[in-house]
Amino acid sequence: MNRFYKRYSDLIFQLLSEDKWNSLAVLSDNTGFSKTTIWRDLEFLESILPEDWVFEKNETFGVRLIKPENGTLENLLGQIREKNTYLHTLKIILLNDGVDVSQICQEVHISRSTAYRHLEKLQEVVEQAEVMLTASPFRLVGDEKKIRRFIMQYLDFMSFETNIVKEGLDAVKFQEHLVRLFSNFSMSYRTGALHRLTIILFIANHRASMGHYISYPDKVLNTHAGSKYFELTKLLSPYMVKCPRREVQLQEILYFSIFIMSEERPLNRTKHLKYIHSSMKTERGYPMAQYLAKLDRFIGFPISQDDIFLFHLYQSLKRISVETEFETETVKNSALQYLDFFEENELFQAIEKLAEECLTPYSLLFKKLDTLEIFSLVQAAVIRRWNHHKIQVAVVCRTYSEKDYIREILAYHFDSKLKISSLDPSSLNLLYMYEEFDLLISAGELNPVNTCIEHIPKINISSFPTSSELREISYFIEQHFFENLGITKEMIYPFNETLM
Repeated sequence: MNRFYKRYSDLIFQLLSEDKWNSLAVLSDNTGFSKTTIWRDLEFLESILPEDWVFEKNETFGVRLIKPENGTLENLLGQIREKNTYLHTLKIILLNDGVDVSQICQEVHISRSTAYRHLEKLQEVVEQAEVMLTASPFRLVGDEKKIRRFIMQYLDFMSFETNIVKEGLDAVKFQEHLVRLFSNFSMSYRTGALHRLTIILFIANHRASMGHYISYPDKVLNTHAGSKYFELTKLLSPYMVKCPRREVQLQEILYFSIFIMSEERPLNRTKHLKYIHSSMKTERGYPMAQYLAKLDRFIGFPISQDDIFLFHLYQSLKRISVETEFETETVKNSALQYLDFFEENELFQAIEKLAEECLTPYSLLFKKLDTLEIFSLVQAAVIRRWNHHKIQVAVVCRTYSEKDYIREILAYHFDSKLKISSLDPSSLNLLYMYEEFDLLISAGELNPVNTCIEHIPKINISSFPTSSELREISYFIEQHFFENLGITKEMIYPFNETLM
């Protein structure tokens, strides 16, 4: 779905990530679009910008995008989606049980020729979702599970708000009831679960109201009918559309209970981590253990020992397992708009490749968005390690006033990164006695007698350090961190030139 406004999103990413003037030539080189196309797209974007967003144009410098103080990328891209006639055409098809060209033209405000052009492109997207789009009246046909999954992808991508749900479903009361049931069944749920489950119920009710029901084999129904997820869902029946037969109603209950299963989160993280560690020693847990071992080697530190990462990764793999088995969809599809920006990232590609090697042979079907989710978890683990990273620094000063000033300057700029020991030139022999120092910062040149210190990197700074000298220290801290890991900062910080 992102393909329908990829040109616009690529331009927005480029302008916001650079945060400076961009010539049309530079934009053309970085996005792959012609300067004429870029200029036309900029004019369209300028016409639909949200309030307080501004395009500044200059014949000499080019163009730059100025965002308001509280503006976000999602806010801007959401506005673009709202104006996209392809996506509006798709919405009409997804939420109706058959529409004709006249209805599309009237509701989307496009010509018949444009409508047919949209339908031709949408046919390709529908086929990728493994369903079909019939000729007039235009409607989705195929496996009901896949149709509902496609609708879920669309609504999530469009940031569907549950407070606009109609058709008899009171979203607030439903969510309050759901929270009580989770508590009654001693269950916890993942972040965002209430929103996603409301969308799922809306889709299920909408399709059932049009006479389209879900169907699983009797073996699947019999296996899960006695589960806590199934019993919890049965208590949600007042919010579900009534089906013509009990057998059909049970299938709809099973359908929703599968999403409850996918959204469940362990109540006690410590206990669950013990379970994860012990399970990885068994044959069943071998694929995950193998995946983590290879990921450890690629990143350069034992990420598998990061309990926060391990806990969340297990939840992601559980979700992927449920989605693979039951052809459901609960991943955050609004993240799709970021996929193009990260797909070429070396870390992203490594995570994808390792998953293909270690996990897909065990019936886990990984999609690009699954990789993006794990990519964000890995990035968080690396950044968490960065946030705890400190280097031992010996600061050599010639006077007590210089020592006091420089120490505070360094603490102001690098307090979380440096552990500072102050020395005077006469005590430099201590650098040979202690092995923990990673860097020597000297205020002014050292005496010739002391210049033979070569086992420790050295940075000279002024008595009143300049910005360029402070940047040199910042660069050293980054290099020290990433060289120890064996990865590059571009894998973690594609938007920024520096961490500090």
